[in-house]
Amino acid sequence: MSQDQLDGLLAPIALYPDELLTQILMASTYPLEVVEAARFVKANPNLKGQALDDALKDKSWDPSVLSLAPFPQVLDMMNEKLEWTQRLGDAFLADEAAVMRTVQALRQRAQQAGNLQSTEQQRVYVQDRNIVIEPAQPQVVYVPVYNPTIIYGPWWAPAYRPWYWYPPPIWGYPPAPPWWGVTAGFFWGSAWVVHRSYWGWARPNWTSNNVNINVTNNYWASRPQYAQRYPNGTGTWSHVPEHRKGVAYRDAATYNRYRPTNPAAVQTRENYRGNAARPTSLQGGVAGASTGARETATRPASPGFAQPGARPATGSAAQPSIGTLPNQPGTGTTGSVDQSASRQARDRTARTQQTQPPGGGGAQTFQTQPRPQVQMESSRGQASRQQMMQTPEQPRGQGQHMNQTHGRQGGERKAPQGNAGRGEKPQGNPGEGGGKGR
Repeated sequence: MSQDQLDGLLAPIALYPDELLTQILMASTYPLEVVEAARFVKANPNLKGQALDDALKDKSWDPSVLSLAPFPQVLDMMNEKLEWTQRLGDAFLADEAAVMRTVQALRQRAQQAGNLQSTEQQRVYVQDRNIVIEPAQPQVVYVPVYNPTIIYGPWWAPAYRPWYWYPPPIWGYPPAPPWWGVTAGFFWGSAWVVHRSYWGWARPNWTSNNVNINVTNNYWASRPQYAQRYPNGTGTWSHVPEHRKGVAYRDAATYNRYRPTNPAAVQTRENYRGNAARPTSLQGGVAGASTGARETATRPASPGFAQPGARPATGSAAQPSIGTLPNQPGTGTTGSVDQSASRQARDRTARTQQTQPPGGGGAQTFQTQPRPQVQMESSRGQASRQQMMQTPEQPRGQGQHMNQTHGRQGGERKAPQGNAGRGEKPQGNPGEGGGKGR
């Protein structure tokens, strides 16, 4: 992902308080759980404090998602912009350090534009040349709303302009003023009370460009299934693939990092498929066997000419030889004797053509015709048999002779040519039939 793309992706949240920002970055790697949490808080907007804690006890979401429950406007935004949420998570998984550096670069741009300073709602200061944003009052958190296309100064990448979103009044924000989206500045909603279960357990480490975790400061993170990843109670955040719940990773490199291939499972599948034996060379010392070739006994190259009593080399059903198709009309004694004898002779010739393998000795193999030629001959033989089924038409000359004979005997047939009414043939003595033609 290019730097301009990262700028547009992170601009809407780069000016959030540090700990809230890190919770959003971590939770974005679990987009499906974000959707579930957003629907839950929207269906229960009045749950706060201990009542909210009790309602979340049965939820198995990642601690980063659970920690966003007291900030329903953030979950609503992430759910509303779900494509952006997934792209944010993909970028964070692909290059966590690049994401952290981009946040600092955006904060410096906003500060240089004169739009980032301490207020009654937040405290902004510089530490080790990094800009830190914290709540002005440690007991409450304000979530800022701003237009990212203005607050950083004139936007420098028109192809990747960031979006901006104003929360609905249900989350404690006043209606958007007429100048919203036109002038720079922050808009603030209601304060959200800081609670041990949701705050103070994940902080950005701007020096090493990663996230530090302290599971002892968070009820949700102290659960055994999560805390066991941090034996000392602290450590660097790591992604938990199980909480992704089947959402695909952006590329193969990210997938292999968090879902590595299990060689034992691969070998088990190959054994089940019958691929346990994988020779590296052919018999007789001929090198170059392709990967995955199975060691099989010598068999005909094509099932077109199968040895009597032997199974064909391929295919789920046995294929009969040419000229010996079962249950075909026109075969046996009902067809032409000459054609049947010719087919039988051709079959016997094909079956008896055998050659010794190179090097002498060993099993004999069949020398067969190429498959296209076999199929062509089979189609031609089938067409011949179908033609034999049809009622043969009498030759034209024979029909004329029969008509003339009936005309002579009964006098009721019409002569084929000329002299009609006199019972005469086209050639010969007139009146031989003794009858009258019509």
